[in-house]
This record gives sequence, structure tokens and C-alpha cells, in this order.
Amino acid sequence: MKIFKRKIDMADEIFVINVGGYIGKATKSEIEYATKIGRKVDYLENLPES
Repeated sequence: MKIFKRKIDMADEIFVINVGGYIGKATKSEIEYATKIGRKVDYLENLPES
């Protein structure tokens, strides 16, 4: 998991490939980390409205 966070540190933004709207536990953690450090997060498929 640490390697993915280091890659997020080096990225300008991340793109989540959430086929069928599915986002797994590890990916959710990475999205939270990216958001926390101010990276833009974009998704293949729109997220359902809460």
C-alpha cells in the first residue's frame, strides 16, 4: 500500500477506474489519501449521489 501512496505523492491527479461503480476498500483508502494531500480525483463512471 505504501508504494501506491508514494505514486500518488508524485502525481498531479488520479483517475479511478470504477467499472460498474465499484470501488474497493484499498482504492477508497487511496482516494482519501489523494484528497487529503490535495490531488484531483477523477472517475471513469460517475459516483451515485448520496
